[in-house]
Amino acid sequence: MLMDKDLLAAKFDQALPYADFVAVGEPMGHRPPWDERYGRLELTPEQDARVKSFARKVNVLSLTGTWCGDCALQGSALQRVAEANPDKIDLRFIMREEAHADLIVKCPINQGYRVPVTWFLAEDMEPVGWFGDRTLSRYRSMARKAFPGENIVLAEPPADPVRAVLDEVLDEFERVELLLRISPRLREVHND
Repeated sequence: MLMDKDLLAAKFDQALPYADFVAVGEPMGHRPPWDERYGRLELTPEQDARVKSFARKVNVLSLTGTWCGDCALQGSALQRVAEANPDKIDLRFIMREEAHADLIVKCPINQGYRVPVTWFLAEDMEPVGWFGDRTLSRYRSMARKAFPGENIVLAEPPADPVRAVLDEVLDEFERVELLLRISPRLREVHND
């Protein structure tokens, strides 16, 4: 995947905060899944403390759609993490629509234009990482359903599949935080 700093920075500037983005789907009836997932994904005290410990600023851009169930789940998880440390996490959402074709065509996954796709950008908008489509726990669930009786997934199903996605999203945030925290480039900038 080509990660173009200037394009990502421009799209980040056009993107919306969570509440504004979710409101776009309201007239079409797309909002309930987002509200339901958000309500189920409150961080535990341990998760909240973990996010509050983040020291580096990260900008997060999620290409998504209000109509998409996996988008509602990941988007709500992203929001819950971001709101735990708003001084260090700036999260924005951009709709997968023709107006953003210049971004969409640069992020195919398995030869398809999937959502959600999320980019993590350093404080200076330098691309740091990305992930797209579904999380591992969601793919495991889909594989169990697609191949019943076959043992292609050895991991046990999570007790709460919705919260499993939150854990995976939080792990991705922490991975990026640690990458940024130990980055020689940023350590020089911050003199630490």
